[in-house]
Amino acid sequence: MRASALLKTMGLGTGWALLAAMSTGAQTVDSSLSFFITGSAVGQGANLGGLAGADAHCQKLADSVGAGAKTWRAYLSTQAVGNTPAVNARDRIGTGPWFNVNKVQIAANLTELHDTSNTTTVNSAKGLTHRGTTVASNRHDIMTGSRFNGMAPVAGADSTCSNWTSSTAGLPGRTIVGHHNRQGISSNMIPNSWNQAHVTSGCSQANVEAGGGSGFFYCFAVAGATGLNGQVPGGGPEEEATPYYLSAGRGGLRGEEVVLRFTLDRDTKVEVSAMDIRGRERAVLLRGMRGPGEHVVRWNGTDANGEALPAGMYRILLRRDGR
Repeated sequence: MRASALLKTMGLGTGWALLAAMSTGAQTVDSSLSFFITGSAVGQGANLGGLAGADAHCQKLADSVGAGAKTWRAYLSTQAVGNTPAVNARDRIGTGPWFNVNKVQIAANLTELHDTSNTTTVNSAKGLTHRGTTVASNRHDIMTGSRFNGMAPVAGADSTCSNWTSSTAGLPGRTIVGHHNRQGISSNMIPNSWNQAHVTSGCSQANVEAGGGSGFFYCFAVAGATGLNGQVPGGGPEEEATPYYLSAGRGGLRGEEVVLRFTLDRDTKVEVSAMDIRGRERAVLLRGMRGPGEHVVRWNGTDANGEALPAGMYRILLRRDGR
């Protein structure tokens, strides 16, 4: 059984207005810029100040070339800690498409970006910095803290350097890195992976440099409150400024559990259901009120009666307040 989910942006109305503001004195780039490699380290190894600090670094670099009007996010996952759930890098970066500074498309959507058989997405030719410079091959280790599918590491060993707050030298702290140039030098590496090639030997600046890196990470522009291509939502004051999102982890064989995550901006009556390719509702996975924040729903591929559904493609639909 495989599952698909549409990443929804709702409550933004039908009107769109072009954003004409530009940062004073900044080097300007084409408005299609929506992906780059940082090209400069925060300077403390994997201690980025958490996701917020990493996002701020992306935003700062984008602003320096006149692309700061968009919402920028670091492609980084975090692991679950106590009652705080994990965050998946793939859930932070919008739906695509994404383009580098030369207007070259990196990927059309999340599925293409995370297709492990596709080596035409992030690579040495496309993986440029915000200023259009190439990243040296001896600096190909790009921090992600993520698995091939863009999901957070499984619970257990620290693979995100205490969720991007640690610069401690040596193990057990470490982080997952990818190879932006899709090249490896050791048999225990997976050289064609841009987001999961191996782990570092610690979290310090020296550790992240030891394997051939500099503490760089990927930045993506999000289609959200300040959308792609310089567009922002327009309309009346009652329109909501915050969208909500639904994503699904890839399922495998029939019976394997699929993990669905969605984020709400307020208390909302929600319903999550599974539809077959003919549009028939086969199971209601959740129905009820939920508060703001991230929520998780698990589905083992059964219908409303608990019977296993046939292997195939299913659409996961999230309704909010009946919409």
